[in-house]
Amino acid sequence: MRNSPQVLSVPGGNQRPRKKVALKPGYSPLDWARLSASGKDLRGTSELRLITMEEIALHNKRNDCWMVIGGKVYNVTHYVEFHPGGKGELMRAAGKDGSALFNDTHPWVNAESILRACMIGFCSGPSKSQVKAVEESDDSDASA
Repeated sequence: MRNSPQVLSVPGGNQRPRKKVALKPGYSPLDWARLSASGKDLRGTSELRLITMEEIALHNKRNDCWMVIGGKVYNVTHYVEFHPGGKGELMRAAGKDGSALFNDTHPWVNAESILRACMIGFCSGPSKSQVKAVEESDDSDASA
């Protein structure tokens, strides 16, 4: 068994394999920690506020990227280049509530500690379209 490949099994191992990408020099997790602790404005706003899903949905591009994780809204525009899984993986939650995706992909990661410097507020609740879909579903259930 010496020098044979080692496989680590995770209890409940139904998670998809982690995909890491090569990051450009200067974009390691340590570089992100330095930047987020530097005092540079990574939020783009002066105070925390309540933010609607409609407003969050407008910020879904690499150069303007917000997302919700655990009810908190983060402006992750500056973090996109630092994400170990690559830009594309992070963009899957751009302009959306990425809580489930985040927790399914890496439940051991503390998003709040990594993105603290990017927090811009709290999600004020579901979007109007989400509420409408639930109401329509409730109406169809009641008529059945």
